[in-house]
Amino acid sequence: MHDQRRSEPRIGIRRVGRFVATSWLLPGALLAGVAAPTRLGTGEASDDLQAKIQSQLAEAREKAGLPGVTAAVAMPDGRVIVAASGWADAAHQVPLTAASRMPAGSVGKTFVAAAILAAVDDKVLDLDSPIERWLGKEPWFGRLPNAKGLTLRLLLSHRSGVPEGYENDAFVKAVTTDVGRAWSPLDLLRFVFDKKPLSRPGTKYSYTDMNYVIAGVVFEHAVGQPLFSEIERRILTPLGLDDTLPLARQDWRAVVPGFLDPRDPIFAAAASNGETLRDGRFVFAVQAEYAGGGLISTSRDLARWAKQLWEGRIFSPPRLAEMLDAKPSEGGARYGLGVSVSQSNAGPVYGHDGWTPGYRTVVVYFPDLRLGAALQVNSDPMKKHKLEPNDCLSQILSIVVRTLRQSKPDGA
Repeated sequence: MHDQRRSEPRIGIRRVGRFVATSWLLPGALLAGVAAPTRLGTGEASDDLQAKIQSQLAEAREKAGLPGVTAAVAMPDGRVIVAASGWADAAHQVPLTAASRMPAGSVGKTFVAAAILAAVDDKVLDLDSPIERWLGKEPWFGRLPNAKGLTLRLLLSHRSGVPEGYENDAFVKAVTTDVGRAWSPLDLLRFVFDKKPLSRPGTKYSYTDMNYVIAGVVFEHAVGQPLFSEIERRILTPLGLDDTLPLARQDWRAVVPGFLDPRDPIFAAAASNGETLRDGRFVFAVQAEYAGGGLISTSRDLARWAKQLWEGRIFSPPRLAEMLDAKPSEGGARYGLGVSVSQSNAGPVYGHDGWTPGYRTVVVYFPDLRLGAALQVNSDPMKKHKLEPNDCLSQILSIVVRTLRQSKPDGA
């Protein structure tokens, strides 16, 4: 992943901001005495916290210069508090709401990794067997970089040496020419066929979406079902994540326009206002994300997902331990299997961020506080923005921690 605050953002079909450990500095004085499980005492206290979060989000959005932001916090007791600020459509004065949906970008990798780990529990998949076991009979298998050395563990942890396949003119042209195209996984794999590996398998961390595209294809071959159909069956439906849908459905109800950076190659395909939607449809084939992301969602659903996932409710404890067994990645952070792991003055932080042209998403979970949180922005990173999404979310979480410390449980 790439830290957009320390260098110019890389322009291409994929761009993700590094999950930066130093973003999660909650005021130290607030943390003393906050021990999970902690809960708000009354409905009135919850309403008061929602008002504070709403006020802080509006202030942060205005200071940052962002068009619109949604945020949600999943509390230790399971309650979810949501807020929204700004515009879904500034030209027509349509406000953003907590129900506004946006592509979640690479946050979708957390769902893909979870589905694969659940299949490992089912003994359908194995993290350390060569993927040749499932794909070796495909006529194209030998054209994958490092084909015979690939395993699911290496793919999910971005240590496979497989290069990115999307950052080229051919892919940009393809996703902006036929925006309604139903992309198959093989269509995406072709962009990496015969490419030179970045490194030998297992020797270096290199974040690429193609790792997850290949992992998704392995899953489908082993399980015998489409990846996102299984994500719906195993995860979205049982957890009631009703606002989260696969991009492949091309169901854009309640999806808000995002704003594109003029330097982004997708911008040329946009309307003159630089928005991602025209007449209710995307101006590029966002559904081509597949397992590199592949979902639209809301901050509310994603905050709930963070809590469910990293409290171990999706698969067995051994699989959760494997997911969180993180190795050095970038900027002092570590990357496990579909999760960045960093340290903060509030203890460990698990999370992932994501970028889809015109949108940014960040999802975090603080295990010591049992807090899950998510924030979505309907804009590309731009020079004029004064705060990053991580900064905005950190400010909100500081308010939550302060309130938890000061509140008394029901009946106290």
